[in-house]
Amino acid sequence: MKIKDILSGWKNYIIDDPAIEAMAKQRAKICSTCPQAKEGKFTAVLKDYRIHEIEGLYCGKCLCPLSAKVRSENETCPLNKWQSKK
Repeated sequence: MKIKDILSGWKNYIIDDPAIEAMAKQRAKICSTCPQAKEGKFTAVLKDYRIHEIEGLYCGKCLCPLSAKVRSENETCPLNKWQSKK
């Protein structure tokens, strides 16, 4: 995980791009059922209006909020369940 990659994910969270959202939804399906997906406090601050199944969750391995992580093209699952698009 690099800070610039998570920031890119947050940018993609704010600016709706259909291609990014399609990628994020595929990743979110995997993350939402992963035992490493943990409940966080992110829901109180930022709602994920487009991908509800990961709303408020973070990765227990890398500690990244999933709403940003799944939307970053350069991010990779720390358990190798999905890879970066770059």
